[in-house]
Amino acid sequence: MENKHVVKEANLNKIRSVLFRHRSATKAKLANESDISTVTVNGLVKELVEAGEFIGGELIHPKIGRPSVHYHFNYDFEHYLLISIQEAAGKLHIVANVVNMRGDIKISRNQPMEKVNIETVIEVVTEILAQKSEITTIAISIPGKKIDSKIVVSWRDELNGWDLESEIAGRFGIPVHVENDANLATVGYCKEVAIPDYSYVVGIYYLPMSMPGASLFHNNQLFRGQNGLAGEIRYLPQLIGQECASSFEASARNLVDIMCIYNSLLAPHTFVIHMEGLEQQALEALILENGVLHEQPNKPNFHCADSFNKDVMAGLQWLAMSNLAWL
Repeated sequence: MENKHVVKEANLNKIRSVLFRHRSATKAKLANESDISTVTVNGLVKELVEAGEFIGGELIHPKIGRPSVHYHFNYDFEHYLLISIQEAAGKLHIVANVVNMRGDIKISRNQPMEKVNIETVIEVVTEILAQKSEITTIAISIPGKKIDSKIVVSWRDELNGWDLESEIAGRFGIPVHVENDANLATVGYCKEVAIPDYSYVVGIYYLPMSMPGASLFHNNQLFRGQNGLAGEIRYLPQLIGQECASSFEASARNLVDIMCIYNSLLAPHTFVIHMEGLEQQALEALILENGVLHEQPNKPNFHCADSFNKDVMAGLQWLAMSNLAWL
C-alpha cells in the first residue's frame, strides 16, 4: 500500500513538472512527456484540477480526431515573499517582492534601513503579510554568512547575531530560508540562462578594491563546506592578511589568478563572474592574455553577469521553491 502511494506521488510530480515547464498541455501531451499511461494521467489530472494546481482550459479541435482540453499550470497556487537585504549608496536597503510560482511580482517594496536591526526586517514582513496573507515560504538574502541559523559574518558586522529564520518563522508560522546573497546570485544566473543542472559551476563575486568570495553550485545544490566556509577566497595564501587591491586593474588580475586556482582544483564546466565594471568582452580579453589558463587541460565557459541584484532575486525564487521535489 505504501509503495502504491510512493508511485502515485512520483507520477503526480512528473506531470506537475511537465506542465510547469510547458505552461499548458493536453492530457495526451502530459502522458507522452511523462511516460505515464493516458488512463493514469486522466486520474492524476482530475486530482490536480480539484486541488487547484491545474486549471482546465479551452477545448482544442484538431483537424482529425476528437477535441481535447488544454490544461494550464496554476502559477498562483503558491506565493512567496522574497527579501533581499542589499547595499546601495553605502546604506542597507530592504527590497521585498511577493511573487507567484512563475516569478510574477504581485507586491513590491523598497526601503532604506534607517535602523539596521532585525525588527526593521520584521516590520516589513508584517506589513506585507497584512496585504497578502497566503504566503507559502519566505526567502531572505543577506550580505553575510550564517552558521546553523545565526548570522556570524555580515556587512560591517551589522547583522551579526541575527537569527532571521527562528525569529520570523516563530512569529508568523511560515517557513523561512536565509542564504548568502553572492551564493544566490550564482544560482539565479544559472537559472536565468538555463545552465544545465549537471554542470559544475564556480561563481565569483568580486567588488573591485574589496575581497572576493566564491560559490560552488552543482546538481541544483550549493556546496557550503564545513560551517559554510567554502568559497572564502580571502583566505587563499596569496590574499590572506593582504590589503584589498588598490585599483580595478589589480582586482581584475586577482580575478584571473583566482580562476586559475579554481580551474585547476575543481575543473568546473562554467565560471559565473559578478564584478562591477567588468563586461564580457573585457573578461574574455583577460582570459586570452593569461598563459596559465591556456596550459590547463580544463576549458570551462566564462560568463560575466551584468546584474547582481537581479540574479539574487532569481536565486531567492529558487530558494523559496527548493522544497518542491518536482522542480
